[in-house]
Amino acid sequence: MESIPPSSSGMPMIPPASATQEAGTDLRPTLQSQRPASDDELAVRCLLDTAERTALGIWIYPAMWMIVALFSGAAQRWPLLTWGNVAGLLLMAVVRAHLNQNLARLLHTHRVAAEQSFKFLTLAIAAYWGTLTGICIYLAPTEGIAWIMLTLTVAFCAGGNTLFGINAALRFPYPLAMIVPVVIAQALQHTPDQKIMMGMEVVLTLYLRRSSGIVQKDYWDARLAQRLSAQQARELELASLTDGLTQAPNRMYFDRQYAYEWARQCRHGGPVSLMMVDIDHFKRVNDTHGHPFGDACLKEVAKALRSGCGRSTDFVSRYGGEEFVVLLAETDSAGARVVADRMLEQVRGIRLEHQGQTVQLTCSIGLSTTIPYPTKDAASLIHEADQALYRAKHGGRDQAVITDSSNEVPPARSRT
Repeated sequence: MESIPPSSSGMPMIPPASATQEAGTDLRPTLQSQRPASDDELAVRCLLDTAERTALGIWIYPAMWMIVALFSGAAQRWPLLTWGNVAGLLLMAVVRAHLNQNLARLLHTHRVAAEQSFKFLTLAIAAYWGTLTGICIYLAPTEGIAWIMLTLTVAFCAGGNTLFGINAALRFPYPLAMIVPVVIAQALQHTPDQKIMMGMEVVLTLYLRRSSGIVQKDYWDARLAQRLSAQQARELELASLTDGLTQAPNRMYFDRQYAYEWARQCRHGGPVSLMMVDIDHFKRVNDTHGHPFGDACLKEVAKALRSGCGRSTDFVSRYGGEEFVVLLAETDSAGARVVADRMLEQVRGIRLEHQGQTVQLTCSIGLSTTIPYPTKDAASLIHEADQALYRAKHGGRDQAVITDSSNEVPPARSRT
């Protein structure tokens, strides 16, 4: 074991000091709970849900038109109209199916274009079917094909009310795009029956607008409640992993992160350095100036230690009482020495005023470095750092003592 000299001439595995000041200023715990969705993410999710709910329906239009045309005699009477529209409806279904298949990727790379394309194709299919129904009504207003197509159109509007109801951009335009061509065709007939149907279709459209609003509200209430639940769970997890006084990660988070980092380096063979940090004469500070002032000292020391970290992966945790622990992943002993020197200087620079008296703080650091391997006890690194801290405090305080077992040769694996 040795005391760390004022400077190091080695090649540390850490960024330069200019990068460390920013990297170590806000070291929040890595949370495992689900992150609450943003407004943009909810909007994208709504569009994907809409596409999923309506994926099967896009093939209904060509299938229904073919059945109607074949069994109503329209295929023999108007072959060009029949097969031309079969081809047209199939083409639109294929294009829409292709868009659905790639929608998630397109929303990530070209969101606005993807949203507009989806909306355009959906309304185009609705308008196409409504126009086809209007043509049938205009060509054969009293024949069965007109009434069959009108019945199907009303059914599609009612079904779309549920399927598209969650999407504010489509819930009302969809039935409107389908009904308007039908109303125009009926208006050209000037018959009492068609006028009655027009009035009923207007009432139906208003009803669908109202009922789809309820569908939309229920969907978004559920989504927002889900987001609120995720946010509350995340806040609870953050509170459970954060020291309430210093706002640094607490012992629970350190234990979790340390186990993860040890296992990771057992696989990759990188070094891990650990510091145990203790505020010098903290009991005397508490007894002399009171516990509220002691709490202020703990907060300032936590800030100072965080500012001395090297990378975003390095972090400071409050270990208990006036002790802190610093985990430096993939940092060798030379790099850890630089960080320890910086932390000592940061703590020495703390000046607190209490009742006209200036209080200066120092700390002692025990530092240990090793290269983990599967059969090595993970607690050994903590024990070595704790022993180094003991030597630092009993060797005069305001210093760091280091142990380095990174050259230890792991036992050879037995061959079976």
